[in-house]
Amino acid sequence: MEVKAFRARSMQEALQLVRRTLGPDATLLQAREVRNGLLGWLPGVRQIEVLASADVQAPCRLPASAAQGGDWEDPSPDAAEPGAERNETRLALTSWDCEYRARFRAAVLADQAEPQSLVEELSRRSPRVPLRHWSEAAVCVYTDLLDAEVPEDLARELIERVCQGGQLGEIDDSLMLRARLARLLESEIQVSGPLVVQSGKTRVVALVGPTGVGKTTTLAKLAADYRLRQQRRVGLVTVDTYRIAAVEQLRTYADIIDVPMEVATTPRDMRLAIDRLSGQELILVDTAGRSPRDGVRIQELKSLLAECRADEVHLVLSVASGEGCLKRTAERFAAVGVTSLLLTKLDEAGGLGGLPSLLRHTRLPLSYLTHGQNVPADIEVADGKKLARIMVGLERA
Repeated sequence: MEVKAFRARSMQEALQLVRRTLGPDATLLQAREVRNGLLGWLPGVRQIEVLASADVQAPCRLPASAAQGGDWEDPSPDAAEPGAERNETRLALTSWDCEYRARFRAAVLADQAEPQSLVEELSRRSPRVPLRHWSEAAVCVYTDLLDAEVPEDLARELIERVCQGGQLGEIDDSLMLRARLARLLESEIQVSGPLVVQSGKTRVVALVGPTGVGKTTTLAKLAADYRLRQQRRVGLVTVDTYRIAAVEQLRTYADIIDVPMEVATTPRDMRLAIDRLSGQELILVDTAGRSPRDGVRIQELKSLLAECRADEVHLVLSVASGEGCLKRTAERFAAVGVTSLLLTKLDEAGGLGGLPSLLRHTRLPLSYLTHGQNVPADIEVADGKKLARIMVGLERA
């Protein structure tokens, strides 16, 4: 808003200056008497200072005759008397003050009429989907989903779905609403269950994924569980010859749990390694981390997996990564024949809100979850019910 100041010897002259400069629709904001003294303390000539603006939409402060373009004449009979200009100033200030007070009262009343509930506040902040018909319990659950890093659009969809067809008591009760939402989320989370190992048969399972997601540690956890706890014959194959000490790391695990291990650097080596371990019930293949952007390395990985004739290919992803990164990585590794997802570093993740969106995007089931570095502990079979209850706040991770 542009405000201009005008000074004149009288209120009449000041108003005429405003009209000529800003037009007849100008708004008078302030008027006062000033004196131009010498050095700030000697009295000077009295003047009228007017602040006006052409941007403010308000009724014109000028009399009708002035607004129509004519010269303004004070209709007051006291205009010619001494002090008449002072009366003009007082009259203008009184008019502006009354209108200001009226606008202020109207604004206060309008603010009091605004909705104050959490439901309506979210409606104003998120106008794309109407929330005014939601109960307070629904809004609380909705905000909890956002805190759990569930994407906003998905959170809205889930709340709308659990509210549809629900009885009034269920929708208004936060605990019952969370239970309904947990059941809905459970249906969104597909799981594949643990690795199935049968006597007399060899099952080959490969772990693939980008660098730094914990493939080698996860493979050691699986090997220790099936060898030490389930008493199965387990063999290990590694093709991770790029990372420094990767082979030595896995060989250390193999020595501790007493399982054979082979190293393969080419597709032919992979085929020979699998043949040498054909007497084992479970063969776990550890692959080198590949950048999702490196298409050549992804194709090399695909060739290696074709030679080992893998029954299952688990894509290992860290849930500490962002939702967008997880989706893009899953898209790039789909070319190697991924059959399920294995999520790591749950102990480092801020929330599991991106999980339903990831599963929708990939259409792959979850196999295992890891939540630490301890071997063979800190790994568990993915449980859709438990994950859903964690996401809605009914259980802790």
